[in-house]
Amino acid sequence: MKGTDLAVGEPVRRRAGLVILASLALACLFAAVTVVSKETPALALRQPWQDDPYDVLVSLDFVLLPLLVALGVLRVQLCRRYELLPVRRLVDVLRVAGAALGVCLATELAEWVAVALGRHRASWTTVTGLQLAALTVLTALTITALMLVRRASRRVMLLGRAASQPDWLADAVAVGVRAAGVLGRDRGWALAVVRWTDARVITRVRTQPIAAAGILAVLLALPFVAAKVVIECYPAPLVILSFVFLAGSLFAFVVVIGAYLLLVPPRRATPPAWLITAVVAFTAGTVTFAFHDSLLTHQTVSGLGALYFGAALAAATVSLALQKLGHLRTPPAPRR
Repeated sequence: MKGTDLAVGEPVRRRAGLVILASLALACLFAAVTVVSKETPALALRQPWQDDPYDVLVSLDFVLLPLLVALGVLRVQLCRRYELLPVRRLVDVLRVAGAALGVCLATELAEWVAVALGRHRASWTTVTGLQLAALTVLTALTITALMLVRRASRRVMLLGRAASQPDWLADAVAVGVRAAGVLGRDRGWALAVVRWTDARVITRVRTQPIAAAGILAVLLALPFVAAKVVIECYPAPLVILSFVFLAGSLFAFVVVIGAYLLLVPPRRATPPAWLITAVVAFTAGTVTFAFHDSLLTHQTVSGLGALYFGAALAAATVSLALQKLGHLRTPPAPRR
C-alpha cells in the first residue's frame, strides 16, 4: 500500500524540488518583466498588447502571480531535506507551481494574439522586436516548466498517496511556529500571536472560506484602487467601478484557485448555487469589460458600468437557469 510520506533521500523528492524552485523562479521572472515593461513608457508604447483586452491579463498578473508565488514559498520552507516529506505537501506545492505557470502562459498567449493581429503595427520598432524575443523565450520556458511539473506530479503520485493533512492552513501555522523559534528566548510573544491567529483566524477561515475569500479579494484590490485615486486622480464613480471590477475578478480567481489547490478542505460535495452564480457573473463581467474598447464607441463611466454589470447580470441569469434545469433533470435519491 502506498504511504503518505516520502522517505529521506528519495530521488523523486529532489527532482520535484528542482522543478518547483525553477517554476516559482520563472513566475517571478515573468512577473518582473511584466511589471517593468508595463510601467516603463519607452517599452509599453511599443507593445502590441498595450491595450485591452490583452492588458487586463497583464494588470491582473500584478496581483495573481505574487499571491501564487507567496503560497508556494510558504510551504517550500517546510520541505526539509532530512525530514520525512508528506506527499500532500509536495503535491500541493506542485499544484501551486503549475497554477502560477498557467497564469503566465495565459498572459503570454494573449500577448501572442495581439502580435498575430498586428495591433499597433505602426509603432513597432527594434524595442518591439526585443520584447518579442523575450516573449518567445519566456513562452518556451513556461511550456517546458509546465510539462516538467506534470511529470513530477505523476511520479510523486506513483510512489505515495496524499493524505488529508497537513493542508495549507495547518502548514501556515507550522511556518509561523518555526518563524517564532528564530527569536530564541523572546519567542514567547510570537508564539502567542501564532496561537491566537490559529484559534481566532484560521479556525474561521476553515468554517467560512467564502467570506475569507471575499475579504482577501477586497484587501488585495484596495491598494491598486488607491493608486488609481492618488496617481491618476480617478473620479468617484470610476473609483467605485474599478474597485468592483478588481475585487470581483480577484474573488472569482481566489474561489476557483482555492478549490483547485484545496486551500480549505471542502465541507460539502458541491458548491452552493449562489457561489457558482457569483463566480460566473464576476468572470463574465471581467471578460466582457476587457473588450470595452471594441464594444463601446464612447468611453463613459455610465457606459462602462452598464457593460460590466449588464454582462454580469446576464451571465448570472443564465447560470441560475442552467443550474435549475440540471436540478430538475437529476432523479431524486431513492428512499430507504
